[in-house]
Amino acid sequence: MNTSSPAPPPPTDRADRHRPGSPPAAHGRWIPRVAALTWLAAAGLTLAVTLTGHSLPVGDGAIDWNGLWSQVPAATLTPWTAVLAVAGAALSLWTWWGGRGTRVPRAARAATAVAAVLLLAGAVTFVDASILAQLGYLPVTLVMAPFDPDLRQAFIASLTDGSALQAVALIASALLAATTVRFVRRSRAACPSCGRHHDGTDPGWTAPGAAARWGTVVAWIAAVIPVAYAATRIAWVLGVPLGVSPDFIADLSGGDGWIAALGLGAAATLGGLLTIGLTRRWGEVFPWWTLWLRGRRVPIMFAVVPATIVAGAILPAGLSLISTGVRTGALARAFEPDGWGAIAPELLWPLWSVALGAAVYAYWLRRRGTCRSCGRG
Repeated sequence: MNTSSPAPPPPTDRADRHRPGSPPAAHGRWIPRVAALTWLAAAGLTLAVTLTGHSLPVGDGAIDWNGLWSQVPAATLTPWTAVLAVAGAALSLWTWWGGRGTRVPRAARAATAVAAVLLLAGAVTFVDASILAQLGYLPVTLVMAPFDPDLRQAFIASLTDGSALQAVALIASALLAATTVRFVRRSRAACPSCGRHHDGTDPGWTAPGAAARWGTVVAWIAAVIPVAYAATRIAWVLGVPLGVSPDFIADLSGGDGWIAALGLGAAATLGGLLTIGLTRRWGEVFPWWTLWLRGRRVPIMFAVVPATIVAGAILPAGLSLISTGVRTGALARAFEPDGWGAIAPELLWPLWSVALGAAVYAYWLRRRGTCRSCGRG
């Protein structure tokens, strides 16, 4: 009779793989913690600035800021910024710890989602088009800045306290959105990481095949808008007054404005091409022209993270340009033969942001595979 102890099971190749009967190790569980710490730091900083009688670089206290509140005195807007930060800190703490071990009523879940939407809407109004412009100028700046000190100095000058505050607002908003999604999933008896329900009753539109169909539609919408924007800018560089006056083209060719127009046009064209890649095989496997990467699978986050950043920057940029156009009366030129080229393409940016975000989500649904937290797939 063999009285020896049974051999232990062989170790798994992943330490975070879910085992039946054991509590799932939630992939991405750092998100709520980082979101709470970020919003708490923002609340502490804005309260300190407010209580000491100083002002943040917001409203009329910001340099070259064209946000929704650009005409509001900084001394008035700073306390409201603190209120927004405190509310965001409270909500992030709730989405981190709320409902753990207990069932969250549907009304509380809905109230949390509504509060998050309102807070995110408030945070977005502190961001203008400068963040998106810096992202658009970045490729041409990296190429030409070593040979053009004026371009290099202009890019450095754009990195102000106000732009840093806008970047923080976008990062904090993204973290709050992510932790709210995880809270809603967890309170609905679903995996916080992948969103799959524990009972297997997932909506049909989240299946890979369905996501491929509707994802293709929104991806083409998200690709056409930046390409249309790029067409106007590239036409200007070529001397074609597409949607602008001939005098505008003359002024553009007489200075360095063509560099900015070419840079933004090239960045928008590349963005449209990469968006289509979300629906193509070369968006999943590196193609032959990527040299040593060819044939390897594209990491999901390699496509999701940059596309999500761009989508997040496009929305406030579009809203700020529209609000500025309404305030200054420039929006009326969007319907004039010699003015629509400079204004009309930006009117579609909010739609571009939503479509790109949806295309990225569809891409993630198609490729998410087996969840490392709950083991479903």
